[in-house]
Amino acid sequence: MIKQDEFPLAIAIMAAGKGTRMKSETLPKVMHTLAGRSMIMHVLHTAMELTPSLILPIVGHHRDKVKAHVAEQSSSEMLERLSWVEQVQQLGTGHAVQQLMPELNGFGGHVIIVNGDVPLLSAKTLQELLRQHAEGFHAATLLTTRLKDPTGYGRIMKNNAGYFIGIREDKDCEPAELKIDEVNTGIYLFDWKFLEEILPQLKNDNAKGEFYLTDALGMLVTRKLSVGVHCMEDSHEVLGINSRLDLAHVEDFLYQQIRDHWLDQGVTLRNPTSIVIDSTVELSSDCEILSGCVLQGKTQIGKGSVIGPNTHIIDSQVGEHCQISHSVVNQAQLADQVSVGPFAHIRPQSQLDTGSKIGNFVELKKTHLGAGSKASHLSYIGDAEIGQNCNIGAGTITCNYDGVHKHLTTLADDVFVGSNSTLVAPIEIGKSGYIAAGSVITEAVPAGALGIGRGRQSNKAGWVARKRPQK
Repeated sequence: MIKQDEFPLAIAIMAAGKGTRMKSETLPKVMHTLAGRSMIMHVLHTAMELTPSLILPIVGHHRDKVKAHVAEQSSSEMLERLSWVEQVQQLGTGHAVQQLMPELNGFGGHVIIVNGDVPLLSAKTLQELLRQHAEGFHAATLLTTRLKDPTGYGRIMKNNAGYFIGIREDKDCEPAELKIDEVNTGIYLFDWKFLEEILPQLKNDNAKGEFYLTDALGMLVTRKLSVGVHCMEDSHEVLGINSRLDLAHVEDFLYQQIRDHWLDQGVTLRNPTSIVIDSTVELSSDCEILSGCVLQGKTQIGKGSVIGPNTHIIDSQVGEHCQISHSVVNQAQLADQVSVGPFAHIRPQSQLDTGSKIGNFVELKKTHLGAGSKASHLSYIGDAEIGQNCNIGAGTITCNYDGVHKHLTTLADDVFVGSNSTLVAPIEIGKSGYIAAGSVITEAVPAGALGIGRGRQSNKAGWVARKRPQK
């Protein structure tokens, strides 16, 4: 690894474009998400792995939205390294990089220039680019790759000795040059002192009237300065995104990368292609994810837990040796040995302690379920504090909403709630209290007491014969 104190590094991210082909009126292209992160946040996380002294996003279209998004999604360490650069008019890649000059005035290091729409690009590839650049003492080094079909890409031109001499755009290639399969990826590494000198000399005397960064490479060659080339093996890393179709295509590659990573880390994935795991999810070794699962956001799954099949978990922490089947868990915390499902819904701000159980067709909302407590069937428990070793019978409902305010239901330890009971909050059930099945409970039940809230049963003899029509 190259030491940054010996090799000062800045990373510029091109993120100023409108992204017309995305056909989004309000969302900037680089804010479109894949695998749980926006394009620009993927690139920023990759950049952070190189520990640069500066990260310089170049923004233009909807720049305030992009800035606010990055500020919301970034760590404090990332924000400390960010320095925003604005490109008010989009006049080409060279023009974008010219906007770096005030920010990098006096900078004595090297600058990587990367596009903001290449979320598959790895830090390993950029490290290899850095190493080749440093070892060759190059003024610039460009990242290239080989394509089976290079149509539309700028070809890398080299002399007989194999040294870079220029980039020929596809439309300008001679028939023999069209056969060249090594192409420009649009990712560059410059020694800033050379680039800073050349940038003001770029011309826009072309059909589009734009300033091209590729012209800077030609100017370095003309000055007899060394320009290196690093040809990467996996061309998928530099797949750009210009349309919704591209977004879906690249996201497929990213999900496969994520699955491969976790398989390599000792996670079992059953029917892997049916499983969706965001790039922000953390899995422990020896956990098992069954088919049809979707794990999103800042979800964490503990060692030995079995998730699925067909389970959706969002922004939740799941402990060790838990089982969750055919259920939805959203913004909740599950301790070790918790069982959920099938067909349960754990809603935000719920906490399930060790050994607790939520069974089929149970909904939990903003509820703390104590260790060893269980609600096994057909219940709604909202805004509740449930103690340890409680049993909540089938069909129990906490009536937590009076039409204006939400109210708390509190059960102490060892409470037994009979089936089909209604607990009208605010209410407290004392330790070891019992609630008779079919009760509507509106008043506190003391510790050790039995609470009964039923209408008196009345049987009408002969009613059926009198009232039911005879066949």
